[in-house]
Amino acid sequence: MYALPPNAPTNLYEAFAYIGSVRQPTIDDLKLMLLLEAAGKAMYDDLAADAVEPDVRRMLLESGQDEYLHAQRLAQVVSLLAHEPYSVPSSEENPYFVGWQKPQLSADLIEKLATAEAGGEALYEGWAKSCPNPEAATLLRENGSEEAVHAERMRLISQRLAG
Repeated sequence: MYALPPNAPTNLYEAFAYIGSVRQPTIDDLKLMLLLEAAGKAMYDDLAADAVEPDVRRMLLESGQDEYLHAQRLAQVVSLLAHEPYSVPSSEENPYFVGWQKPQLSADLIEKLATAEAGGEALYEGWAKSCPNPEAATLLRENGSEEAVHAERMRLISQRLAG
């Protein structure tokens, strides 16, 4: 199991709330965000398993793959800034996914995810602006631009689930 950074929130929901308040991330904040993105992959995959409509399932799985890509980019950012290798944990090793209780797939849940994804774009852009390493800043911006795509994808899913 990956260890949480010192003083990190101990559960997924507190971690999401905390990370949204970070304006200039530390290495520990970036590691925490990496864990959240990696947990996002597993969460989207779990939700996709409950999707009846094939297009909804496909969009959820695509979002999960993108979340894993975000986690991989964050591992690169941590490696660049901390000058040490860092990797993405499996779901079984991720302290923010172990014990996660899957909610019921619903339009309301997906709309909340759309809001969270939309906030990720601005978050990553702010982090990129304060990043001293140009290569790491580019990786952060790539994640941010994809968060906007995720938000739109979640809105489409929410509309389909709402009927």
